[in-house]
Amino acid sequence: MIDDEEFIILNDVNSSRNPDFPYWQYEPFDLDCLSDGECKAEFRFWKTDIYLLKEVMQLPDEIMCYNRLVVSGIEALCILLKRFGYPTRYSDICSRFAICCPTA
Repeated sequence: MIDDEEFIILNDVNSSRNPDFPYWQYEPFDLDCLSDGECKAEFRFWKTDIYLLKEVMQLPDEIMCYNRLVVSGIEALCILLKRFGYPTRYSDICSRFAICCPTA
């Protein structure tokens, strides 16, 4: 058994430093729901060009990330384009893609 002080110290040492983002409150990502203008503004490509990029790059239909998160090839490409389109932080893309924060 451990006392309260030991518990507080161990809990503090082993707690995650990642902030909690409420990704579950957002709609899942669907490129088809976005207009061409939104795609151009957010990803710097027209919607049809994003589908063409996926095909030309031969991206698979599903991609598993290092943290075992599975996303569609289109979603992975859009995340990449969003990150390259303008320097963004994770919190900036959380609401668009509705995915949980990767653990450090």
